[in-house]
Parts: sequence; structure tokens; C-alpha cells
Amino acid sequence: MNLLLVRPKSSGIVASINLINLEPLELEYLYTAALEEKVNCEILDCLFDERSLEEVLKSFNPDMVAITGYITQEPIIIQCSRIIKSHNSNIKVMVGGVHAEVNYKRFYVDTIDFIVRSSSLEPFKELIKLLDKGYEKALSNIAGICYRTGSGWYENKPLSINPDKLPIPDRRHFYENKDKYRYLGFTPCAIVKTAFSCPYQCNFCFCRKVNNGYYAARSIEKVVEEIEGIECDNIHIVDDSFLLSTERVNKFISLIKEKGIKKNYIFYSRADFIVNNEKLIGELAAIGTKAIIVGLEAIDDSTLDSYTKATSKDFNEQCVNILKKYHIDCIALFIVNMDAAKEDFNKLYKWIKDKDLHYSTVSIFTPVPGTDIFHQYKEKIITDNIEHWDFLHLVLEPKKMSRKAFYLEFYKLTIKIALLGKKKGVYDYIDINYIMKAAGKFVKSVVKSL
Repeated sequence: MNLLLVRPKSSGIVASINLINLEPLELEYLYTAALEEKVNCEILDCLFDERSLEEVLKSFNPDMVAITGYITQEPIIIQCSRIIKSHNSNIKVMVGGVHAEVNYKRFYVDTIDFIVRSSSLEPFKELIKLLDKGYEKALSNIAGICYRTGSGWYENKPLSINPDKLPIPDRRHFYENKDKYRYLGFTPCAIVKTAFSCPYQCNFCFCRKVNNGYYAARSIEKVVEEIEGIECDNIHIVDDSFLLSTERVNKFISLIKEKGIKKNYIFYSRADFIVNNEKLIGELAAIGTKAIIVGLEAIDDSTLDSYTKATSKDFNEQCVNILKKYHIDCIALFIVNMDAAKEDFNKLYKWIKDKDLHYSTVSIFTPVPGTDIFHQYKEKIITDNIEHWDFLHLVLEPKKMSRKAFYLEFYKLTIKIALLGKKKGVYDYIDINYIMKAAGKFVKSVVKSL
């Protein structure tokens, strides 16, 4: 049996400027599981692979193709399924990933056979075991999948993951393409997943809806064992928030020291954890932590309260100061909501500049399908183009500005922030002029479409 694993090419401005290109860890997990089942397997990462899907279908001749991707890649994933079925209608097509896990009904099309709506590897392993057998009757017994029959789609019971059952992923694909994967200035950069979902209740957050909303974490012993074996100096832990439990973080620090592991680390964290655990932040800096990504979201309490963020502007300010004290880069994430006026864009830029933030990004408030807040705004959505759920497009009507004025202020702010970072020397690895041209082209296309 031949199994092809596909990550489609991303679309949009972010994908074109080579700022963040993450290792396809989700495919490497599938690859590892396939090898355990003695299945011949190949990864096609369209971020860099110059071969077309059609070429690989002809040369590899797969019996099954598994495709993964994020929300803005939904049309591309469906188009890939059509290309596969057009090439050979007998090839089974499976779709997975966090978007499909939460919004699985969006993939109910006649060129997809299976949807894995679980973070667990068990449904995938069960499906590939059945492929060479008369599996039709057995499909109803596989938890965590949807499957298509002649009479329609069937949804089996959901399945949460036990993270400690995950194998250490086979990274041969990463090692063969190491120079292509980066996180900002960290290159090459490997990624590690230590937990699924999030125990906090931010109403805009998609991540907490993964794994049926149940937060589950791997043992730190297994995490450190994996990190120790990775042949890469830069490790990006991609949990929605790695810094949650002081006990778990203390154990992580202790084991890294005990094993003498010398690497650079990037984590996600909440601002309140950093403020409430300054001593731990100092210890994380001592073992090699270079950057912490923090969802600051806003610089005023009323906006933070509207997101049920359970933090405050004071926490945000203290967070930035603490990270600066220990020479850890704060990669600050902000959201501009629909109430924003021109002066709000200016205030945010001034705050970022005054706090001397080297890295910061600004997103447009976007109620993502599957989140709690999406249902609140569902009737107010102004676009049906799923590719606009990239946090760079308006999907709601601004309240105090025209769409055109909002876009101009938003992209002006984005460019000013990029130039601020460039002055600090953090974007030396990219051509800022290229970014400016790409952003200008993007803005013109957006404004033209209004």
C-alpha cells in the first residue's frame, strides 16, 4: 500500500514573505504511524516542493492520500481532493488537521472519503489497516471520524487524545529539508507539541475547541526525551500556551538542566503567568529561552474584558517589562476590533514603540467558525470567502470607519511596526523592501475589491 501525505501550499501575503515556515509536524506524526503499520509513505510539503500534486500522483501511485491544512486552505484542500479523484477515482482521500477537526462538516464533499476529527493517531491507524480489507462495515466502529457512503455522511462518536500515546515523530523529512523551516530569525527551527486545547475560556480562541475542548498534556519526561533527540538548536513549542502549570514548567527546567541540553526555546504564554512567576521566567532564560509569544491582544481593560481574557493592561505592561529584564524577546500579538477609530491605531503604535517591542503583530478581530464568539457574530458576517479568515481581512463591518479607511489604517500600522522591528535589527534576514511591495500590492487588491 502506498500512502501520500500532503500539506498544500498556503496562500496570502504571510506565506509569500518567508517569515514563518513551520515543520509539518502533523504529517511527520502520520508518517511515523504509517511506518509502524508497514505502509510505504511519502510526504509532499507544497510549501517548498516544486513538484505538482499531479506529478506525484503519477510517480508514487498512492492508494490513499491524507491532506491537512488550516482554515484559509479549505478551498485548496477540496481542490486537491478533486485533482486526486480525477486522476484515479479509486484513491481514498482523507482530510484532517485542526480546522477539519472542529469544522468537519465543511468537508462534506463527494471527492473526500474520510474526515479525521480527532487529534489522536488512532483513527488514522485504524483506517490504513482497513484499506486493503472489506472495511465498509467496520468504519462505524472507528471513533473520531466521519465517513462517506452512497447514502451520505456518517459521524462517529468523538475521540479525545491521550498525548502520552504519541510516538516520538520520525523527522527524516525535516532533516532532509532543515534549511527551509524557520520561525522568524530562528532557523532551522523544529517544532514540538506538548499539549492539546487550552483550559482558559477566551471566547475568540479556536485552539481551546480542539480535542473536544479537553486540555490534555504529555508528560514532561516524554517531552524532554523528544527534545534531547532532535538534531536542531532551535525548538519552538507550539502549544497554545506552554506556560500554564508551574509544577510542569519547573520539571521541564529541572530535566533540561539534568540532561545538559543546550538549545534555544520559543514558547507561547499568557501575560498573567509571566507576571505571577517572574522567578520561573528567569530560570527559563537561563536554560536558553530566547522568545515568548504572548497574546497581549489589547492595551485597554474594556477590550480585554470583552474577550473574556481574564487579564488586564497592567499585566500586559508588567509582562513586557519582565521579559525585557531577562533578555527574552516578547513577541506580542494584538487584535484590532471593530470599534477601532483612527486614534486607536495611533495609540497602539505608540504603545508598541514606547515599550520598545522588537516583535509585534496586529490582527483584525475575526470570529473564527467553531469558536464561541462566532455564533454571536454569525448574522453580521460580511463575506463568505473562507480565505478571508486570515486575520488580515474584514469579516465584520467596522463601526467607526469605512472599510477602506479601516484597511488603510490597519496596513499602515502593520508597515510601521515592521519598520520599527527592522530598525531594531530583528528582520535582517528578509528584504524589507520586498515586504513593503508585497503589502502595498495586497492593500491595493483589498481596497480595489471594496
